Amino acid sequence: MNQSGKAAGSVPLLASSRPPAIPVFGSREQAISSRGFFDALDTAAIRGDFDKGLSLQVYLPFCTTRCTSCDRVAEIAFDSAVIDRYLNNLGSELKLISDRIGRGRPLAQLHVGGGTPSLLNSSQLVLLTALIDEHFTVGSDCETVFEITPDRSSLTQLELIRGLGFRNLRIELREIESSAPLGLGRSYSPEILDDMRRNAEQVNFDSITFDLVYGLPGQTISAVRDGVRLITEMSPSRVLCRPFERDVKRFEHQRGIDSDTMPSVPEKMAMFAAIVDQLESSGFEWIGINSFVKPDDALSLAQSEGRLVRNRLGYSDKPTRIVLGVGLGAVSELPNLLSRNHTDLEAWHESLDNKLPPTCAGVIFTSAEAKQRRLVHRLSETLRAPITEFDGAEQQGLLEQLQAEGLVTAESEWVQVTDSGRFRLLQLWDPDSGDLKIAKSA
Repeated sequence: MNQSGKAAGSVPLLASSRPPAIPVFGSREQAISSRGFFDALDTAAIRGDFDKGLSLQVYLPFCTTRCTSCDRVAEIAFDSAVIDRYLNNLGSELKLISDRIGRGRPLAQLHVGGGTPSLLNSSQLVLLTALIDEHFTVGSDCETVFEITPDRSSLTQLELIRGLGFRNLRIELREIESSAPLGLGRSYSPEILDDMRRNAEQVNFDSITFDLVYGLPGQTISAVRDGVRLITEMSPSRVLCRPFERDVKRFEHQRGIDSDTMPSVPEKMAMFAAIVDQLESSGFEWIGINSFVKPDDALSLAQSEGRLVRNRLGYSDKPTRIVLGVGLGAVSELPNLLSRNHTDLEAWHESLDNKLPPTCAGVIFTSAEAKQRRLVHRLSETLRAPITEFDGAEQQGLLEQLQAEGLVTAESEWVQVTDSGRFRLLQLWDPDSGDLKIAKSA
């Protein structure tokens, strides 16, 4: 590892040039050079941050169609050679990182997502797993998650995925098809979902998580209730919820969605309230601000013991807040840096062909800002934080904002998320920066 002669407490030098045309991280975004990303890795390694827990997200962007409501980096691919080339450079990216921070570091979490990861054929899935194992250690205590699409996942493929060491499945669900589906993508019939669930149980996966996206264009509270009722009948292990946002600057294809059909923030809150009511009445426990699990789930115990952790991958009982993202458009979350890879496939390949990290943009946090973000995360995990941690001008400013919006109360020794705040935080959360969109609370 190249330590660049930096002291452990130094701020990494992140050279800037021309930022991308469409900012992902808001007004704070700037261009991040390959050297800047390496410096951030060096600083985290010197501080021992990776020793406290490390998560790896591998992003596979390929799909057969572009869903109207898609809000992910995606590439349409029918040629297996395109995926083969991608996997080759994915191995190059993993090598660049492991050469910098040390090969064989143990992972607390491994998440393979997309896109449609189950689009890979058997030999490609085997190669992908071999590439990860070559650069990181995936032990028996690692939380391994593989995203699937139910209509592209056969029993044979699930057997292979389980045999490759993945113990948990995750499915993004935008609606369960009714007599009049919205036609926005990631919509499945109850029969397809139930068939996938039965196959997963036969193969002995540890858990199945439904990622439920709500607040879709044209969606009603009644439709949300019907969908959640069908979900509870299938009894998934976990349900993770997030509101949909139309963003035509980043996803031009979403121009096909009429903005007038988008639910308002109060309507999304009402939808989420209906989701909470139905899931809790069906025996699920509300975890943090947007996750629901069975009472005997590890996350339930972690929350009761104050060990619950939230990072870009969701909630976990693993002590990890650092996420390294590899692949097209992947995001890495380091203590003082959020960075994103190129979202243009050829630009991503070009960087790796030149043996450079494909980092292109991000946000640098000062120590005070990094602490502020940790406080926001803590409130989303334990729903409270010691009032003594809100010291300094930045933390006091954050507390005043949260109080003014009625999201928290500050009494005695604790800052506590209010009942209303628990519902509203999810609607105000910026999924990319991890900050609160206070201006959008009205």
